[in-house]
Amino acid sequence: MLKYLRWLLFPFALLYAAFMQLRNLFFDLGVLPSKNFSLPSIGVGNLSMGGTGKSVVVTYLIELFEKSKSVATLSRGYGRNTKGLRIASSIDSAVTLGDEPFQFFLRYPNLQVIVSENRMMGMEAMQKLNPIPEMVVMDDVMQHRWVKPKLMIVTTDYKKPYFNDFILPVGELRELSSGINRADMILVTRTPKDLSISQKESYLKNIKTEVPVFFTGIKYAKGLYQENQIKPKAMLKKGNFILVTGIADASNLVDYLQEKFSVFDHLNFPDHHLFSAADVQMISSRAADKIIITTEKDYGRLSPLLDSDQLYYLKISLDFIFEQDRIDFDKMVFEIA
Repeated sequence: MLKYLRWLLFPFALLYAAFMQLRNLFFDLGVLPSKNFSLPSIGVGNLSMGGTGKSVVVTYLIELFEKSKSVATLSRGYGRNTKGLRIASSIDSAVTLGDEPFQFFLRYPNLQVIVSENRMMGMEAMQKLNPIPEMVVMDDVMQHRWVKPKLMIVTTDYKKPYFNDFILPVGELRELSSGINRADMILVTRTPKDLSISQKESYLKNIKTEVPVFFTGIKYAKGLYQENQIKPKAMLKKGNFILVTGIADASNLVDYLQEKFSVFDHLNFPDHHLFSAADVQMISSRAADKIIITTEKDYGRLSPLLDSDQLYYLKISLDFIFEQDRIDFDKMVFEIA
C-alpha cells in the first residue's frame, strides 16, 4: 500500500528531477565548476539512497593500492556529531568520524582518513598531509560534483538496479537514471553467485551506457572478529547468537546466516543508527548469555556500549562473479594511478 501511496508525491518528484537536471546541466556547462586535482583519485558513488554496497568497494580499492602506494580516503562522515574537516587520529571514534570512515580507519593502520562535507576542502587538505597520499578513494561522491575524481565507479544493487527505480520521493534515486552517463564503470553488487552468462547478457541489455560493467558479490571471512582477535566461526550454533544491524540493507547477511543456522533473533535498526541507552538495554536483554553478531560498520558504534567479550562482527570483502571481470577491473583502476 505504501508503495502506491508514494505516487501521490509524483509532482514533488518532477520538481526535484527538474532541479537536479538543471544543477547537472550547470556543472556540465561549467557554470558550476568541478575542480580536477593532481592527486590520483577514484570516486565511488551511486544513484540510489544508500544500500548499494559502496563500502565494500572502497575496502577493495584500499587493499588493491596499499600494497604499493600510500592511500587515503575522503568522505562526508555521515552520522558523526562533528562538523567540518577532520583528519582521523587515535582520539576518534564512530561518533566523531562517522561509522564507515571509522571502519576504514580501524581496519587499515596505514590509511589516512579525512572527513569533510566540503570535498574540495578535503582534497586541499590531502595535499598538505605528510606524506601526501599517492591515491585517494572518495566515498559517496557521485552527486558531490564540485570535485571530479580521475575515475568514477557507480554501484547498483543487482536486485534493485537504478534502471528499475524512480527519482525521490516516489522512488530511491537521488537523480534521474541518465546520471549513469557520468560513470566510468559500473559495479553491479550483491549479484547471485550462480549468475550465468545468459543472465548476465540479459541484465546488460537494461544498462543504457557503453561503460564497462562488472558483476560482484560479497564474500564472508572465515572467522569472527573482535577487536584484534579472530575466533572460529564454528563457535556459532543454531540458537546461540543474535544478529544486530544498523545498515541500509541487511538482507544479504540475513540470508547468509539463515542458510547456515536457520533460525535466529535479528534486531534490525535504521542505517547509521545511533544506539541509545534504551537500545543497548534491549540488545543486552535479548542477548542474555548469547553471542551478539553484527556488521563491521556497526561494531564501531556498538563496541563501546556492549560487553566486548560477547560482541563479534563478520568481515566481508568484494567478490567478483567472473574472474575475467576482476582482471579487467584491476587493470582499469591501475591505469589512473
